[in-house]
Amino acid sequence: MARNLDIDALLHGCADTSFDAGIRIDVELEPLAGDGDPVKPAIYAGGSYQLDRRWATPTDAEPTDVIVVDNVPSQANRLEEALRCHRTAVGIPELVLDLSDPDHLPAHLPRRLSSLQVPHRNGDAYLRDATLDGKDFMKTDLGKAIFTATAENCGALVAWFRLVPAGTALRVLAISSG
Repeated sequence: MARNLDIDALLHGCADTSFDAGIRIDVELEPLAGDGDPVKPAIYAGGSYQLDRRWATPTDAEPTDVIVVDNVPSQANRLEEALRCHRTAVGIPELVLDLSDPDHLPAHLPRRLSSLQVPHRNGDAYLRDATLDGKDFMKTDLGKAIFTATAENCGALVAWFRLVPAGTALRVLAISSG
């Protein structure tokens, strides 16, 4: 059943009581420079493209070989940035790593880093080496919940998300100089 997708529909679809199974978007894409212009997918080591197998339609019996133009991690980075920008409106809690105190960090490193920006998300060294209220972050209840979470066992992490008020940014203190 086709319907318009807006933030309310998305939040409803993600609710614990929802029976929605997923989102499917059918759209014909066009290169930014216009119809017929070349598309340049990422090239990896050895000059190879990222290959995959996809179903062109839900009724296809077999998948088709494709060259991936925009991979899942790239899409996830853009979605996480959108979530970060609208986290208060949609009620997503955020850890903010504050790197403003140490003076020995490289100039290119942001002084505030959101949990929706760190490179490896919940398993990132930024958080592993941080402190919270003067305590090693890995030894706090929150740190333990984040670093022991897996796709199969994410209860403690999800419980933390439910306990934190919408739009809250938890300040995690910077990496020590030692």
